[in-house]
Amino acid sequence: MNVTSLTLKNAEIEKLKLFISNEGLKETKPTNKYEMLRVKDGKISIVLYSSGKLVHNGSDESKKVVDAVLEREELYDYILGSDETGKGEWYGPLVVVATALSPEDILNLRKLGVADSKTIKKSRLMDMAGKLRKMNFEHQTVVLLPETYNDLYSQFQRENKNLNDMMAWAHSAAIQKLLKKIQFKRAKVVIDKFDLEKTEKRLSKLDRTNLEIIQKSGAESEIAVAAASIIAKYIFEKEVDNLNMKYCVDLRSSKLQDIKQDLLPEVAKIHFKNVAKYL
Repeated sequence: MNVTSLTLKNAEIEKLKLFISNEGLKETKPTNKYEMLRVKDGKISIVLYSSGKLVHNGSDESKKVVDAVLEREELYDYILGSDETGKGEWYGPLVVVATALSPEDILNLRKLGVADSKTIKKSRLMDMAGKLRKMNFEHQTVVLLPETYNDLYSQFQRENKNLNDMMAWAHSAAIQKLLKKIQFKRAKVVIDKFDLEKTEKRLSKLDRTNLEIIQKSGAESEIAVAAASIIAKYIFEKEVDNLNMKYCVDLRSSKLQDIKQDLLPEVAKIHFKNVAKYL
């Protein structure tokens, strides 16, 4: 059995308490102040924390409890989530991923334990991302390897635009391509906010009749954005591995001075201050 965790909403917490009571499941005393409740009954082993995080042992019986309390998305046919990784690293690509999840997809990903990639250890993230990429939901990626990234950034600079302009372009490209792949009566797009005005301008031509677009900080709380962040991080790590192999370097642990200057445009974002200073 694999220990699995997910986060419950307030209404789901109340449903869990009611389910435990109605089914007469045996509760045991919490082991610390962070636990809200603990159930140990046969093959059912569940711990609910005050934060809303639920951890269970992965048994079929525990999964049935989870199935009984998780609420299904009712308002939208699809929720799209967009996120990026690599903008803060001087090396490697910029990766933007947008996902389109149906209510069924959202339930399945919640059960899998999908959460913000920053909260997941690398080994587990890579394993989870591999599973996500095999699942049957639509997603779109924009991968700007350093050479392409540097050329594109220079083009934006010549137009008196900056990194946020380039990111807004990448996010909108992924989202618009994804919207063409799905059919819906009502959908929502959630973007991890970085520059509201620039992103809104890029998406301004979209028909909003049945489409809601939200930009917010901490958007990884939405499963669609969390899934996008996990896939984006996976792709980033894989592409860094490829660059390391191709150029016989170790970008994650090397100092800039350890890398030949003429190689930097192939592996690094040359507008970063530390890279530009070295060049």
